[in-house]
Amino acid sequence: MLSLGRVAINRTLASRLAVASTSSLPSCSATTIQRRHISSKDIFNTQTPTGFSIPDVPIPPPPTKTIAELVESGESVLQELGLWSWWKPSSYFRWALESIHVHLDVPWWSAIVCTTILLRLALIGVPIMSQKLVAKQSKYKKELDAFRSRIEDARREGDNLAIQQILLEQRDFYKAKDIKMGRQLGIMLVNGGIFMTQFLAIRKMAVVSYPGFSTGGALWFTDLTSCDPYWALPVISAATMAMVMRVGIESGASADQMTPWMRLGMQYGLPVIILISSSQFASGLCVYWCASNIVSLFYAGFFKVPAVRKMLNIPDVVKTDSTRASALSEVWKGYKNKKQVQPSLSDLRIEDAKRFKKAGQGKPRV
Repeated sequence: MLSLGRVAINRTLASRLAVASTSSLPSCSATTIQRRHISSKDIFNTQTPTGFSIPDVPIPPPPTKTIAELVESGESVLQELGLWSWWKPSSYFRWALESIHVHLDVPWWSAIVCTTILLRLALIGVPIMSQKLVAKQSKYKKELDAFRSRIEDARREGDNLAIQQILLEQRDFYKAKDIKMGRQLGIMLVNGGIFMTQFLAIRKMAVVSYPGFSTGGALWFTDLTSCDPYWALPVISAATMAMVMRVGIESGASADQMTPWMRLGMQYGLPVIILISSSQFASGLCVYWCASNIVSLFYAGFFKVPAVRKMLNIPDVVKTDSTRASALSEVWKGYKNKKQVQPSLSDLRIEDAKRFKKAGQGKPRV
């Protein structure tokens, strides 16, 4: 009963409020609606600038040229092919190679030869230093050979103290005669750096198939990106390298000043390695090797002219009367002599120690 009373009271109050609200409202004809405009200043505390307009659509950049169009117009494509880097020496060699090909209008094989010759002429100081070192070593060849033979004898006897004493005497002799073997190492490092710069530059151009490389050869090697099918270029590279190692224009020492094992490796081992490896390389690399070796042989003949040696202040090479046998015969003779040499005291001690250890580890005899 209490809940029904509450419902009735609520309904009565709602009806009275509805009648009161309708009686207080004015007529529809006299009603006016007010609107308030909210600006951006009211919301964001800012004011829209006067004369504001939407900017026009930007004009797209013009389309870039393709690699074929760049090559046809004579522009460089090293950047597009990923062959340019300011800190790599090989990039500058590629730039020189490309410039000679484009501006002189020569085929690619001629551009490789011309660039190699120009670089070797620019670094002519390296072979000049090499020839000076060869001449100085030839002047004291007898003394250097005597040191070498004494060291070999002491090594056969196993006398390490004598070896150290001979090395100290040799160091004092070098210092007194101003013979710096570090120069020979520097010459080899410089020549190795030049070789690697040109090798990596041409190899990368052949790998990415630079435009025109596949048809830039001559005679039987028209494609510079593929191997020589007739092995002619690898054979020429190996033969010229053997001649270069013999005259010592690249290493700072002639064949007469090398040890038998070094002569064997330089005159026979290195050309064989070059022959096998160059047969798998692109023909462009073989063209570079042939051109570089021919320039080295030209230097070797050029520096034999007395007027040239006098002008460049290169001493004359002292020639010895003794005839040297081939590297193979000297190595074989040294091997036979080593077999015939009686064992030294140190060798006997080492052999006794081995036998004593073996006897101690074996089973006891009954």
